[in-house]
Amino acid sequence: MICFKKLEKLVNMIKKYKFFLLLFFLTISNTHAFNEKYEGQIYIGCYQNSKQYLGPEKAKKYCLCTVKKLSEKFSDSELEIVFSQEPEKIINDTAFASKFCEKAI
Repeated sequence: MICFKKLEKLVNMIKKYKFFLLLFFLTISNTHAFNEKYEGQIYIGCYQNSKQYLGPEKAKKYCLCTVKKLSEKFSDSELEIVFSQEPEKIINDTAFASKFCEKAI
């Protein structure tokens, strides 16, 4: 009975503050999300380079993972800075995503 009352209080609180909760979750989840243009460009470049080594299915998984990891760390403007550097620096700055996704596939 006590659990039911606590659950009822929680539901009422969520209903009362749902706008603020929604706004909070939207802001924290999209802080570093890429726009669709960048996601597509990164995915296509990754897939074209990876499918010859991994095959189409593994390349798809690897590249989706890589795009996700990069979007968790970089915003659009940060990504522009990263990809405007020398190739060695780009590889160094994005290696965390490659290493993680190599293990994931």
